[in-house]
Amino acid sequence: MDLKLLKLTPRRKQLLEKMSIFSVEDLLKTYPMRYETIETIPYKDWQPSMHVCFEGLISSVCRVIRLQKNRSMTKFSVISWDEELEITIFNRPWTNQFTFGKKISLFGVYQGNNKVVVSTYNFKPLKEQIGLKPVYSLIEGLKQNDMITMVSNALEFVDQMESLVPLRLQEKYRLLNYPQALRWIHQPKTQNELNQAVRTLKYQEFLCFQCVMQASQANTKEHVHKQEKVFDGNMIQTWIQQFPYTLTSDQQTSIEAVLNDMKSSKIMFRLVQGDVGCGKTIVAMTAIYACYLSNHQAAFLVPTEILARQHYENMQKLGLETCLYVSSLPTKEKQQILTDLSNGKIKIVVGTHALFQEQVEFKDLGLVVTDEQQRFGVKQRRSLLEKGKSVDFLMMSATPIPRTYAHFIYGDLDISNIHTMPAGRKPVITKYIPSKSMASILKDILDGIQIEKRQCYVVCPSIEDNEDTNLRSVTSIYQGMKSTLKNSVAISLLHGKMSSEEKEEIMNDFANHKIDILVSTTVIEVGIDVKNATLMVIYDAHRFGLSTLHQLRGRVARGEKQGYCYLLSNTKDPNAIQRLKKMEELSDGFQVSEYDFHMRGPGDMLGVRQSGLPGFVFGDLQKDKAMMEACIKDAKEILNRNDDKPLLEFVDKALENAQYFD
Repeated sequence: MDLKLLKLTPRRKQLLEKMSIFSVEDLLKTYPMRYETIETIPYKDWQPSMHVCFEGLISSVCRVIRLQKNRSMTKFSVISWDEELEITIFNRPWTNQFTFGKKISLFGVYQGNNKVVVSTYNFKPLKEQIGLKPVYSLIEGLKQNDMITMVSNALEFVDQMESLVPLRLQEKYRLLNYPQALRWIHQPKTQNELNQAVRTLKYQEFLCFQCVMQASQANTKEHVHKQEKVFDGNMIQTWIQQFPYTLTSDQQTSIEAVLNDMKSSKIMFRLVQGDVGCGKTIVAMTAIYACYLSNHQAAFLVPTEILARQHYENMQKLGLETCLYVSSLPTKEKQQILTDLSNGKIKIVVGTHALFQEQVEFKDLGLVVTDEQQRFGVKQRRSLLEKGKSVDFLMMSATPIPRTYAHFIYGDLDISNIHTMPAGRKPVITKYIPSKSMASILKDILDGIQIEKRQCYVVCPSIEDNEDTNLRSVTSIYQGMKSTLKNSVAISLLHGKMSSEEKEEIMNDFANHKIDILVSTTVIEVGIDVKNATLMVIYDAHRFGLSTLHQLRGRVARGEKQGYCYLLSNTKDPNAIQRLKKMEELSDGFQVSEYDFHMRGPGDMLGVRQSGLPGFVFGDLQKDKAMMEACIKDAKEILNRNDDKPLLEFVDKALENAQYFD
């Protein structure tokens, strides 16, 4: 439904669009972040520092006291509770609003001695405002009352929004219908109404997630059985023994599980997860070598061209005859590769999303490996698997999902965890800096670069300055550093809006130490190994999930030198500060992931946009296990029945929209 239905002013429409609200549905799915309970407390029970609300008559002429820097203090008295109360309101110098004898509703903090500092006021009867009041997360320029009014107008159209949960399940679990749940989430009259709305929306989230996840796996595993792959295990062991290092016990266990999957008649559908630098790639390369020995083709899919080139070079060093297929290759070379893939001459190919393209055909594809699986949409993974018959599928992820939740999130996926790090790998020393400036650590960074010849990443959450969230952009930080440091160090800029060619060139220059400091967005999260880059500064670190921070700092743990990561943040939010301080203690990705799930919720962690799976706003993977188990069964039943049209259409659309995301 178009926002035009709400007859918004151009300014309000523009502000909503800044919040990614483009329809009535989007507005109604912008839920309150919390609720304020407005209740009147009798004057006799007031204590200093208590939040109070009351109605009264203005009993004096108001006066305005001007303070410095355009600030002001407005004072007047009101009669309420048979008492005369002295009111102070800051920065509201409008004397014509506070006229003698006018009735006013006031909200503020009691100071003692009949004095109240008021934060908000209005001239509506207080009895109409008692109860639960929604509080929304808004951008600058949009007021709570504006949002409440717009949502209230949008709720007039709520009955046109269809419930995705089938009626039989609504009745079975005593859930509200979807329009009623939306009414009560935005305008609850009681705590009970709010609880019922949350319960209904939570169930719908979990059910939608399960339906999409199970449908995506059904597509991936249409043929559960395959012809076993035959290869010589002794040859693989001999090949492994040539490595210049010893595999960890977790790597060996993972390789054993993968090889057993490939030898079996059941299609492999396995996730190998572990920290950046734990050695997942060698597990993948062993699987590729086994596939090669079984006389099948293998495709290794990675999210960036520069990473594809790195894997290609590493595979060549290990004696794997590999071909590189990326979009920047000359047309003639690509044509030759396509011919050799279709006739079976090429056995191993490593590439980017270019491998998804229709013209890429394999003679006998037996294995697909994806690195950083959350960065490939369901549709793209499926299109590659469909290029062979009964293809084994191995995924790798450096964002470990705790085992207790993995069953719900990944379904029937087999999971191998790599906890142990290779010998000699040092944990990154992480320091929380309560500041938005590098000033206090600049000398350490410059000493590291100029004296110890290290390199440094500087990471920012935003490409452009954002006044609404007070974020410094990667561009302004880059320009500021260039201006401050002049030509004393080589500084370059990298972000997602650059072309692939520009990104490749900059990362190559960084890898070849032509650049000392790389100022970047999180595009480096899935990047190449630059062993000399052992310093990292992250601006506005509170804007990232801990798992993302952990994955970013893993970039500076690739060399022999000790890695350092500085988390800059001037946030005053005690929870955010607690999370950043926790990063100083935690070095294991599984512990970070567990803590992040607990503190921040799964929606921030699952890379929802990347995987194409619906996210969680209300669901809590730790507390809602019974509901999650019910949704697993209900989703199976819905997909088997195949007649719940609204939900099935939602599932098809979700799978269709699961795009490649870089």
